[in-house]
Amino acid sequence: MTRRIKTQISGKLSKDDDGVFQLKKKLEGASITVEFPFGDRIVTTHKGIPVTFKPTTEHSFYDVELAFFSAIKTNPIHVVHDKYGRQLGYIGESASIEISYALLRKKPIVMLYPPVCSDKVPKCIQELVRQNKEKFFVTRIDNFSNSQLLEFMEKTSGNSSVYYNLCDIETEIGVMNAIARLFESYRMT
Repeated sequence: MTRRIKTQISGKLSKDDDGVFQLKKKLEGASITVEFPFGDRIVTTHKGIPVTFKPTTEHSFYDVELAFFSAIKTNPIHVVHDKYGRQLGYIGESASIEISYALLRKKPIVMLYPPVCSDKVPKCIQELVRQNKEKFFVTRIDNFSNSQLLEFMEKTSGNSSVYYNLCDIETEIGVMNAIARLFESYRMT
């Protein structure tokens, strides 16, 4: 009997590229629960940020982002859609911070392509990604059959802890500061 896998997807949300949503559909088709992103498309923008739900007083953008990070903490595996348009391996600022949090939580991280950080990614996170890229599971899961995908995700999420190179305490503090700045910017939206 297979266990139910839960995950979330980091990646660039854009009306010009629905790759994150296609990957979500692919994972769900293989009986994998994808907690984030909510919805299957961008439904609105909130202060210039594309969102997949309509923020309310009860479910603000900030609250949903907190829940996203909580999912990274509790789910056994983190998936990254690291392609934007023709840019293979694309990692933007928000996705990089989500990846670094998963890394600090010792979660297996699955990417489609070798990561390429944008210039907006904080330097400490660029270095953390660079030092750990060999430990990421880089594979084209978007091309797998449903049974191959489920088998891969079960096997990969079975690695309950991945021992990443955390560099030094300054890097860890830099990552946590980047997370704090991200949340502060979301709180302002």
